[in-house]
Amino acid sequence: MTKSITFSLPAEALQGATEVFLLGDFNNWNPENAPKLEKQPDGSYKTATQLEEGKTYQYRFLLNDGRWVNDYHAQKYVPVAGLYVDNCVITVPESKTEEPKKAATKKRAPNNTNVVKAEPGEESKTNKKSAGSKSPKKTAAKTKAAKAAPKTKKSKSASADDLNQKVVGSTSEKKEEKE
Repeated sequence: MTKSITFSLPAEALQGATEVFLLGDFNNWNPENAPKLEKQPDGSYKTATQLEEGKTYQYRFLLNDGRWVNDYHAQKYVPVAGLYVDNCVITVPESKTEEPKKAATKKRAPNNTNVVKAEPGEESKTNKKSAGSKSPKKTAAKTKAAKAAPKTKKSKSASADDLNQKVVGSTSEKKEEKE
């Protein structure tokens, strides 16, 4: 794809010249194929040309008095072997293409966990086949405590402690019964 790139040269670079041409790799440095920059109200000169996206080009401005001038705002400069001058360099950015909507959607977690938040007074529903959930009782207790806990400090800590003691207490009681 091609992209429209604007090149400009400030008025102070002309120093008496009245015409500016853009030459570079994109037109084989041929003055006959060079776009002419147009004078702007502020005295600067501008032109836009279509360049291939993703490619890097070297270029310079040729004034009608025979002088070559570099772009004051070039991305970078490279020396020209044997000529003791630098060419301007531009790399045309690639346009961002939109991804298809299917690719942009998020994938589900690999452990297939399906957790539904419990309403106050309801038990938490979890998918017991889930590989990532080691203790459904603890998860249910924490979810229920977080969702249904009263707003007072005393009640909140008491209800969370009560739930944790029930889970821990039932495990200890089973161990004592076996012994």
